[in-house]
Amino acid sequence: MNGDAADKGQRRLRVAIEGGEVALLRFGREGAPPLLFAHANGFCASAYRRMFLNLGDRFDIFAVDQRGHGRTTLPAEPQGHRSMAVFGDDLRRIKAALASHLSGRAFILAGHSLGGVAAAKAAAGDQTVAAIRLIEPVAMPDAWNAVAATPLWPLIAPHVPLVRAAARRRSRWPDRQAVLASYVRKPFFAGWETGVLADYLEDGLADEADGVRLACAPAWEAANFAAQANDLWGAVRNARAPVSVLAARHPSSTVPRAAEARFRRLGARVDRVSGATHLIPFENPTLAAQFLGTTT
Repeated sequence: MNGDAADKGQRRLRVAIEGGEVALLRFGREGAPPLLFAHANGFCASAYRRMFLNLGDRFDIFAVDQRGHGRTTLPAEPQGHRSMAVFGDDLRRIKAALASHLSGRAFILAGHSLGGVAAAKAAAGDQTVAAIRLIEPVAMPDAWNAVAATPLWPLIAPHVPLVRAAARRRSRWPDRQAVLASYVRKPFFAGWETGVLADYLEDGLADEADGVRLACAPAWEAANFAAQANDLWGAVRNARAPVSVLAARHPSSTVPRAAEARFRRLGARVDRVSGATHLIPFENPTLAAQFLGTTT
């Protein structure tokens, strides 16, 4: 593990695991309970800076740039990518690589959307995890996951709206200012707290000789939206630590009512909040931080 000088309340780290290096941002206080956080599809650790800063020194936070995102160099091959399991495997390896530097302290595993699935999968069966905190995890019905595992799915997935939109996303611009000027006009970003968009673009863009590009390639983002052959419910069932879920009272939520009831049957606590969409950490970083910092 190695790191750069601190800036903006963060320290940059890199951890080597099988296949390449993982980039992380470290926030909070060294020696505090460690929290390992995984971001949503298409984003990166820097997008959550305001949420982490709201936690102050309560935790020693390690925020991961997941495979195919931000500054991480792990390979990201869309072809044949069918489930989110690879992200859980990565997170498990990252946790193991960090643990040797933290005197065996138990991690809290947390994540948003795809990152929530990764955190749940990484924590499954692990008795060294202190708690599991999931913000809007992708909690789909078993039937949906089963269809996504069939040979027909590669024919269906390109027509799923999220997959289609991600695949068509523009990926290159002449400079960072051009991206910011374009994005601030989009309704998608309208509800974000001031400064979060700039935080996201810090590592969500990669510099090139002739401009900038999205660090998460549109083809990889689309492949992740299509990668629905998951067993989130098995991971939650096998959790050895308390599970908490933060979900939005909004049509964009990936935790529908049936999923909320299922989480509760499996012993998880579910907090359903108003005034936010699936993108709670960007719209209300304070609320998201309060959830992560809960003690129950």
